[in-house]
Amino acid sequence: MSKPLDSTRLQELHYAATRVLTRLQDTNLPEFPANEDLQDIALLQLVIIGEAAARVSEATKQRYPQIEWRRAAGLRNFIVHEYAKVDFEVIWSTVTQELPGLVSELPSVLEQIITTEQIARNNSV
Repeated sequence: MSKPLDSTRLQELHYAATRVLTRLQDTNLPEFPANEDLQDIALLQLVIIGEAAARVSEATKQRYPQIEWRRAAGLRNFIVHEYAKVDFEVIWSTVTQELPGLVSELPSVLEQIITTEQIARNNSV
C-alpha cells in the first residue's frame, strides 16, 4: 500500500478548514460556547486539520515554514488528549483568526505540491 501524497493531506486540511469556517460563518463568540453542535464540528475539523498537518512530509513542512504545522498538530493533540480542558474562546479565536489565512494560502501551496509530485512521478517512470 502506498503512502498518501502530501497533496492528499493538504486537500484534507483545506477541506476541513473550509468546512469549519463555513459552518461557523453565521455564529458569533457569545453563541459559540452555548452551541454544542458547533463546538463538535469545530473540534472535529481541528482534529482533522492537525492530523493532516502532522502527516505532511518533513520536506514539505520545511519548504512551507509559514504554515504552522507543529501548532496545528499540537492543537489536535490537546483536543484529543486534554478535551476536558478545551477553552472554547481559544477555539473560536483559532477558527476566526487563523483559519481564514490558512484557507487562502493553501491553494497556491497545494498547486506547487501537485506540480512537484507530478514531476517526481514523471521522473520515476
